[in-house]
Amino acid sequence: MKVETLSFQEILSHTPDIFEAVVVAGHRVRQINSRRVAERVDFEDEYVEEDYQIISPVDEDAYVEEEKSTVLAMDDFMNDRLSWR
Repeated sequence: MKVETLSFQEILSHTPDIFEAVVVAGHRVRQINSRRVAERVDFEDEYVEEDYQIISPVDEDAYVEEEKSTVLAMDDFMNDRLSWR
């Protein structure tokens, strides 16, 4: 997972208002996080029994490291994959 700093000049080359960039990227971060939560809830719902028995702990070996949502959002923003009004 590569994380690098972005200069303000790079960001301002996509929009003249830094606050607009923050708002747009923030909305994208929320979309990504909401999608990830929905995927986990759907996955967990498949294994919940109707009588609500105790569920075994999550296997830590099954952990999959995902790219940070802020990194994905800024990548989308910097590569002009986002549109806004």
